[in-house]
Amino acid sequence: MPISIIPVDDLLALPRHARLMGIDLGSKTIGLALSDLGRQIATPLETIRRVKFTPDAAALLKLAAKYEVAALVIGLPLNMDGSEGPRVQSTRAFVRSLSPLTDLPVVFQDER
Repeated sequence: MPISIIPVDDLLALPRHARLMGIDLGSKTIGLALSDLGRQIATPLETIRRVKFTPDAAALLKLAAKYEVAALVIGLPLNMDGSEGPRVQSTRAFVRSLSPLTDLPVVFQDER
């Protein structure tokens, strides 16, 4: 089940009234937000205290399944000049590791 990384415009092709989950990957926590069914507003959902990848991913995917999420929107912490630093590399590595565990599409969102 490889994750498909899609452009943000492709979110329009997802089923209507399907929620998105926003993910803010930190080194100590993972912040989660959930959109409303109309995808107009996102509200904080939960903060996962990071332990190791496997339990972190399991907690994230359990919540995604519970709320019937159609796609994951992951913050990409680019440097102000647009270059990629260590946090971007860590974020991309997390998504690569998540790939075998789910078929949910992923959108990277520039955090600048």
